[in-house]
Amino acid sequence: MKRFLGIIICCFVVATAYIAYVIAERQTALQKFARYNDSWAIGQTVSEYMRLEHRVAAYAMGMDDADRDEVRLRLDIMIGRLQLLKQGSLHSFIEDDAQRRELLSELTKVLDVLDQRFETLDTEGLKATLKTMAALDASMTALASTAVEYDVGLIDAAQAELRQLHLIYTGLAGGLILCGVGLVVLLLRHNSLLDGAHRKMKDLTDNLREASGELKLQNYRLKHVAHHDALTGLPNRVLFRQDLENRLKTATAGGPTAVIFLLDLDGFKDVNDTLGHDVGDGLLQGVASRLTKLGGEGDLVCRLGGDEFAILTAGLNEQQAFDFARDVMDEISFPYLVSEREIKIGTCVGVALSVIGSGTDELFKQADLALYEAKSLGSGHACVFQSQMQTRLTEKKSFEADLKQALRKGELEIFYQPQVNTITREICGYEALLRWFHPIRGQVPPSEFIPVAENIGLIHELGDWVLRTACTEAARWPRSLKVAVNLSPVQFRSRNLIQSVVTIVTQSGLDPDRLELEITESVLLDKNEQTLETLTQLKAVGIQIAMDDFGTGYSSLGSLRSFPFDKIKIDRSFIRDVTTRADAFAIVELVTGVGRSLGMTTIAEGIETEEQFACVKQVGCEQVQGFLIGRPVPATQLDHLRQASNGVSLTEYEGLVDVKAVSGRSS
Repeated sequence: MKRFLGIIICCFVVATAYIAYVIAERQTALQKFARYNDSWAIGQTVSEYMRLEHRVAAYAMGMDDADRDEVRLRLDIMIGRLQLLKQGSLHSFIEDDAQRRELLSELTKVLDVLDQRFETLDTEGLKATLKTMAALDASMTALASTAVEYDVGLIDAAQAELRQLHLIYTGLAGGLILCGVGLVVLLLRHNSLLDGAHRKMKDLTDNLREASGELKLQNYRLKHVAHHDALTGLPNRVLFRQDLENRLKTATAGGPTAVIFLLDLDGFKDVNDTLGHDVGDGLLQGVASRLTKLGGEGDLVCRLGGDEFAILTAGLNEQQAFDFARDVMDEISFPYLVSEREIKIGTCVGVALSVIGSGTDELFKQADLALYEAKSLGSGHACVFQSQMQTRLTEKKSFEADLKQALRKGELEIFYQPQVNTITREICGYEALLRWFHPIRGQVPPSEFIPVAENIGLIHELGDWVLRTACTEAARWPRSLKVAVNLSPVQFRSRNLIQSVVTIVTQSGLDPDRLELEITESVLLDKNEQTLETLTQLKAVGIQIAMDDFGTGYSSLGSLRSFPFDKIKIDRSFIRDVTTRADAFAIVELVTGVGRSLGMTTIAEGIETEEQFACVKQVGCEQVQGFLIGRPVPATQLDHLRQASNGVSLTEYEGLVDVKAVSGRSS
C-alpha cells in the first residue's frame, strides 16, 4: 500500500512539473501568434508610405484638398512607422535579409531628407523627392508581400506545435485523472485499513490500560514487599532507615527527639531448634502483633531480620524511654500460645535518643551498643545508650586488634605448671598454659583474652600454635613426662580438629600417649554423634582425653557415662574449701571414688597448702597440681623441675621456680 501511494505521488509530482512545462511552452506559442501581427504592421507601414507619397504629390501639384499640415501629419506618421521597423521582432525580420536592411536604410534617408527640408522645399524640390520615393514603391510592396509569406509559415508551425502541446496536455490531464481515481481508491482502502488499525489500537489501548493498572498494582505490591517483612507484615530495615532519616531531619529542624528501641528475643533459637521453624514463625508473628499494639500514633514498628525488632518513636526523654522499654519487655514476656503450645520467652532492649547532629548510622549503632550492654546483664534488661558504652566498645575493638597482633609480635608465651603423683610427689607431667604479655597492658589473664579469641575466630590459630609449641617442647622431655593442653569448645567444633592434632603430633615427634587434651563439659552438652566420633578418633590415635573443671557443669555423671575419659580434673572451687567445709570434702571424695570405679585417673587442681594436699591424698586422689607443687614457668626453667623427678626434694627445687610468674590457666 505504501509503495503504491509513493508511486502515485511521484507520478503526480512528475506530471505536475511536466504540465507546468507544457503551459510554459503554450504561452510561448501564443506569444508567437502575437508576433504574427508583424506582417500587418509592415503592410500598414507600406500603406502609410503610399498615402504620404500621394499627399506629397497632391501638395506639389497644388491641389486644393492638400495642404502642408496634412503632409506634415502623414510624414510624422510615417516616421513613427519607421521607428517600429527598427524595434522588436520587426527589426529582427529586417536584419535577417540584406535587401531588407538596404531598403530600410534608403527609406530612412528619404524620410530624413523630407523631414529636414520639408519647410524649405518648393514645388521642384518636392517633385525630386517624389521621384526618389517612387523608386522605393516596388521594394516596399515586395517587403509587405515577404512579411505576409513569412508570417504564414510561422503561423503554420505554431499551430502544429500548439496541436502537439494540446495532445500532450490532454494525455497528462487524462493520466492525472486516472491517477486521481487510483489515489481515491487507495485512500479509501487506506482509510479502511486505518479504521481497522484504529479499532485494533483501541483494543490494544484498552488492554494496555488494563495492563498498566495491573502493573501499578504489581509495583505497589513489589514496593510493599521491598519495604515490609514477608512473615510479619512489619516494615523492614529499608523502611526503618528511611523513617529514621526523616525523624532525624525533623529533630535537627527543631522538632521532637528521635528515639530507637532495638530488641531481640531471648531463647528464640532454642524454640526454632526444638519445636521447628513453623512454631518459630508463629512466635515471631505473635511478637509483631504485640509490638504493633504497643506502638502509639506515629510510631514505626519494624522487623530488622531474624528475631531482631525495632520501634521508632519521638519526643521521649531518657526516663520515659526506659519506662517504655520496661513495658515492651513485660509485654513480650507474657506466654504465647502457638500450635497449641505455650511458649515463654524474654527480650532485652537497647535505647538510643538523638541529639543535634546525630546521623542515621550513628544513632543505630548507639542503640545496638545499648542492646549489647543490656544482653551482657542477662535476659530482661534494658539500657539507654551512654557515652561510656562507646568508650568500652572502642577499648574492646582495640583489645581485639592487639590480640590479633600478639602472636605475630611474639607477645604470647607458653608456661608449664607441673603435675605430680600424690604418693611420691614425683612430676608426672605439665599443663601448658598460655600467657599474654602486652607492652602497655601488661600481663593479660587468659580469662580475659581467651573468650575474645573465641568470639573473633582467633582461637583456632592460637590453639594450633599452643599445641604445636607444647608438643615440640614435650618431645625433648623424659619419656615419663606428659603434657596437657586445653581445647576450647570452639576448637572442638571444627571439622579439621582431628587432622590438625594428628599432623601437629606427628611433626613434633611426640608419642601420642604422652599428650593429654583437656576439654570442658560444655563440649558434651549436645551429645551429638560428631562429638563422640571426634573423641573416639582422638583416643584411637593414642591421645589421652581429660575432663577439665569436673563438677561445675550440669551433666557430669551423664558425661562420664557417654564417653570413657582417661582423667577427671577436680575443679579448684571444691579444693579451695576442702579443709573447711564438709560438703566440699564430700564432693572431692565422691568424684575420686567415681573416677576410681570407672578406671579414670583423678587430679585435683588449685592445691596451695599442705592441708589441702593431705585431704586429697586422704580421699585417694592420684595426682595434684597447684602453687604448692609449682607455679607455671616458661620452658627455659623446666630443667630444674626435671631434676626433681631424679630425686631432688620438693622443698629444694620449689625455690628455683621464677616467683614472677603469675598464676592462671588457658582454656
